[in-house]
Amino acid sequence: MDIGEEGQEFVMRAGTIEYLAPAVFDDLIEVYVRMARIGRTSVTYDFAAYRARDDLLMVTATQTLVLVDLDERKAVPIPDAYKNAIRAFEGDTLDT
Repeated sequence: MDIGEEGQEFVMRAGTIEYLAPAVFDDLIEVYVRMARIGRTSVTYDFAAYRARDDLLMVTATQTLVLVDLDERKAVPIPDAYKNAIRAFEGDTLDT
């Protein structure tokens, strides 16, 4: 999906991670990702990883990305078409 104009990309602004339990070789891990927030120029994702055999939460994380004009090196507004597509997918749980 095209996000913005040519030369605009999301870049990492911030990230946090919390390790709650260790994984071992051959563990089947289920990872869930959702967009938790979409603002004027940034989006925030939530991540959670569970061990499949016992549904143990192993890792939580958040990541904030900013849409940037790469030539200008400045944040730019996220297009409404992109916001509307994300809202349609995420539903009422999306913070704005």
